[in-house]
Amino acid sequence: MKIRYLAIIAAIAVAFPVSGAGIDPSTYNDLVATIKDAAPPARITTEAGHFIVFTATGSARYAAIAFAHEQYKTQHPFKRLVHRDENGKKIDDVLFYIAEVPPESRELQYRMSIDGLWTVDPLNRQTEYDYQNGMMVSTLPVDYYDVFKTASEPEGQVRFTYEGASGDEIRLAGSFNGWDPFMYEMTETSPGRYEITLPLPPGTWYYAFFSGTTQLPDLTNETRVYTKDGRVASVVSVK
Repeated sequence: MKIRYLAIIAAIAVAFPVSGAGIDPSTYNDLVATIKDAAPPARITTEAGHFIVFTATGSARYAAIAFAHEQYKTQHPFKRLVHRDENGKKIDDVLFYIAEVPPESRELQYRMSIDGLWTVDPLNRQTEYDYQNGMMVSTLPVDYYDVFKTASEPEGQVRFTYEGASGDEIRLAGSFNGWDPFMYEMTETSPGRYEITLPLPPGTWYYAFFSGTTQLPDLTNETRVYTKDGRVASVVSVK
């Protein structure tokens, strides 16, 4: 009976569109299969990433969630999961939303809308007052993790990252330094991971990594162009 019960849950999950961008269907279905009833938010870490399963009681007609890191501008609607027995008879149902934990976060703040009424999460006892927005919010500690990729950071900083063999001398060059491959040496912050952070003026910049005079691509950045001299360069923008 248990196997048939789980199969019904998986079949229902396949019919749902993915709640969080970037969650592959297999991972999504596995996360849905963990939902048994309405419960406090469940933090789940898999090889595919870091996730949180939010739930609400099935007696609600509608539920949605909004997050502080999105300035509460986006309402993410919950889906309804119906549990049935081996004869197809309804046992109960629960509303749910699956979110990916944003990188470099230690805590999530959020609000829920249940049947049109904005409130804190009834299933999460952790709350605090958001003085900036003048309202009570639910809070949830999350595991911190970092995404190792080249990206613009606040105040005109750009963090360049390269991953390769340990013990190399990796240098950075680009349109910001006349393509001098010996000016900026990157630091190996962990075995095989190199990075350097530079302050750059607003604009679009082209760059590449070098080992000696051999140019290396930035595999963490898919945006690339051909420069006037025929060079393949990665692109980063600073606002």
